Amino acid sequence: MSRTGLLVGFGSIGRRHLTNLHELGITDWAVVHTGRGTLPFEPPAPVRTYPDLAAALATESPAFAVVANPTALHLTTARACAERGCDVLLEKPVSHSTDGLDDLAATVTRVGVEVLVGFQFRYHPALHAVAGLLADGTLGAPCAASVVWAEHLPDWHPWEDWRTGYAARPELGGGVHHTICHPFDYLRMLFGEVVSVSAHLSDRHPLGLEVPEAVDVRLGFADVDATVHLDYWSRPQTHRLEVTGTLGSVIWDYVAGTLAVRTATDTDWRVRPVPGVAERNDLFVTQSRHFLEVIARDAPPRCILADGVAAVRIADAIERSSAADGRTVVP
Repeated sequence: MSRTGLLVGFGSIGRRHLTNLHELGITDWAVVHTGRGTLPFEPPAPVRTYPDLAAALATESPAFAVVANPTALHLTTARACAERGCDVLLEKPVSHSTDGLDDLAATVTRVGVEVLVGFQFRYHPALHAVAGLLADGTLGAPCAASVVWAEHLPDWHPWEDWRTGYAARPELGGGVHHTICHPFDYLRMLFGEVVSVSAHLSDRHPLGLEVPEAVDVRLGFADVDATVHLDYWSRPQTHRLEVTGTLGSVIWDYVAGTLAVRTATDTDWRVRPVPGVAERNDLFVTQSRHFLEVIARDAPPRCILADGVAAVRIADAIERSSAADGRTVVP
């Protein structure tokens, strides 16, 4: 099998994927680089560059593609790569719109390629520990969950004007409910399918953006209601998950790098360290290793296209609910 990789998009996440996969042994790369990005073009090894995807696919025969361009371009890029027989590592979110999702899924099935969606928190040991506590009955029956993920958008990429990045621009698929959509995925991983959504996208814009800068969401699962708050405003950064059950509770604080558990028989919280922000790249490396297993057909994708599509449909339901003054809708 060809070991040629195609990277589409050389922003911060594209560079991260290229570097990690190169260190894992994928050294033959073609890169679609428009030159409009804000990072210097400094790949970890010599690569062949193309100004657009059509030029790259006309010349190269890649085995797989990494789709890491702006959100609004993910769908058409992934479909073109799949049509050429490429397995795809598709950055989250799959899209900023539900339009075309069925066409992409049909293409992937017809051609017979694999798609791994880049929700890297699927590989976080704290979330697997929470899943274990739910599965073994330590927490009893789950009753409620809450997530707060809030951080200051201007702090994300100090090397660029944050107003011009994909997260801040509607035409590139920006908006807090698209860009910080990880909780929608990992709550599904823990509790199953979302059956109802109610939400309020903030109409306040202290950053002056044309995309939603904050949202409050209620996700209904079969047995649990979960609340999610996301914003582009907060300092210091917060990323925290709390799950409450009939026998106990667990709190994961990603920023602090801790997992705390307390049951009805505990006199205090039992706190242990887990990987935090400093170990962030480890999640991407684990994901890259898994993607290599996927393209070798040694393992099925742990986050399939349908998972990515589900997150997009939740984001769409958030928009529909907010437009209807928070009315509960079905994703």
